Amino acid sequence: MAPFRRFLVPIACAIGLAPAALAQRALPNPADFDRTTPEGRGRLAQYRFEEIRRRNLPVLRAGKPAQCDEQVGRFCYWYDERAGLVPDLPPVVAARDSLLATLEQLARDEPDNRWIIGQRVRYLAEAGRLDEALGVATRCRLTTWFCDAAVGFVQHLKGEYVAADATYERVLRAMSPRDRCQWRDMTLYIDDETRSVYRRAECGQPARLAYEAQLWFLSRVLYGLPGNDTRTEHFARLTYALFLSDAPSAHQYGFDNDEKELARRFGWPRAWAREPGGGRAGPSVIGQEAVPAYRMIPPYAVLENPANSDSTMWAVQKPPVIARYAPPYAKTLRMLRHQQAMFRRGDSALVAVAWSVEDDSVLARGPRTATLALVPRDSAGAHTAQRRDAGPRGVLTATAPWGPLLMSAEVHAPEAQAAARARYGVRPPEAVGTRVVLSDLLFFAPFGSFPRSLPEVLPHMYPSEIAPADRKLGVYWEAYGTTPGETMRLTLTVAKEVGERGLLQRGLQALNLSREATPVKLIVEEPAARGTTTTARGVELDITTLSPGAYVVQLEVAVAGQYVLRAERRVQVAGATSP
Repeated sequence: MAPFRRFLVPIACAIGLAPAALAQRALPNPADFDRTTPEGRGRLAQYRFEEIRRRNLPVLRAGKPAQCDEQVGRFCYWYDERAGLVPDLPPVVAARDSLLATLEQLARDEPDNRWIIGQRVRYLAEAGRLDEALGVATRCRLTTWFCDAAVGFVQHLKGEYVAADATYERVLRAMSPRDRCQWRDMTLYIDDETRSVYRRAECGQPARLAYEAQLWFLSRVLYGLPGNDTRTEHFARLTYALFLSDAPSAHQYGFDNDEKELARRFGWPRAWAREPGGGRAGPSVIGQEAVPAYRMIPPYAVLENPANSDSTMWAVQKPPVIARYAPPYAKTLRMLRHQQAMFRRGDSALVAVAWSVEDDSVLARGPRTATLALVPRDSAGAHTAQRRDAGPRGVLTATAPWGPLLMSAEVHAPEAQAAARARYGVRPPEAVGTRVVLSDLLFFAPFGSFPRSLPEVLPHMYPSEIAPADRKLGVYWEAYGTTPGETMRLTLTVAKEVGERGLLQRGLQALNLSREATPVKLIVEEPAARGTTTTARGVELDITTLSPGAYVVQLEVAVAGQYVLRAERRVQVAGATSP
């Protein structure tokens, strides 16, 4: 996978300073360090380490692109997937270990020095020594919230998101109102339309807090993962900025607002490199962030009404990408092959999802967790069903209040650091002023009998809207509000999908205007179910005469006293293979 890169570009015309002037103004002077104190000796050791790092930067062969994705102050930022993170050269590894040993010794002399504690946590984390970093943060005894912030930082890096969330909540409670507002602020991550809504309420007001909670919930990469790692990533970046505010990074000109904005929007560098060559001011330092990284907060089109969103709105690289997050548990994130259908159960919606990752060479390796999450409108939480020992294919059902919902179907293979998801809005069928309404259509593999209930058909539900051409297609649905025993006229049609417009329009065109396509058609008159106002039906359609391609299955139901109801679903007729 490839890194995000930051490239140091002094913009003299914008800031009025040449590179040499920047260096003179921003770089610390070792002569100013008080070598009689542990902190002063630590600052000198840190300064010397970063000098060694800059002298031993590996060359990044891919180089800087012709155009930046973002220009943030003096920095050019771009996303390039052509190269991986460049590991530290041996001299840098040895120098960092020496720095950490020095800081450890200085901590014995002054155990409650905030600067020393922060730099130990920072460089131990950089070296991947997270257990040691957590030990340093946990032993911190300062009376401010800084210690908890350092603990939450390491917990987040260790993947302990529930613990990190709780720790950062303690941090927020201990802060002054001004600091709390600054730490809660999300404006760097959101687009202009979202920002206009976000700013309608002031910091700390219930409306602002509720909106923040909803935004952070919706931004989670996987709703089935405990905790909210996107939110704790935000707080971890703020904590890292604290570490750098008084101890610069490998960039030559000190930690300023430009670098802070980059760290907040795209994360801090996990590796460092340089371009070939270099001028009088030294090499251009390139920071490489963790990858792959996805859009951190969904766009306004999703946030305005998640239940109306489609899967394209959730595309993790859809521009403009304002801020990014690289979840370590999802270094592979794919679209999930699935089929979903919604049914009514009183005042609740039951959503069934079948999935398959059998053809995915990464996700097919277990163990896997499968999750189905349903999010009601304006909610900061989900109704979920989960299976921790999920096979490479399966079925899940979950219930939520009846109405439009955001659905997220997820399969996660933690050991492979891979996931697949399907996330978009689902809505009840529209039927205005009618007594009888229909559920979604569900496709299943025929199994020798006609199902009369959803539990019967679920084990045979196709894991996608693809049906093999060499066998019949099972179609299941439910009708609600029927009068026991009344006559129902059912018409099922399968016709070729044509045209370039939306699914509904294409389907209607195929069914009503293109009869020369010789559709499959089934007409039945039968009584509604007795003893109940819900009628469930399952039928089999012979599609073996159809050529492979896209078709629309349409159900029409006629009952006395109302207009004909319709439900339809697209199906892809494939070759003679099992779906």
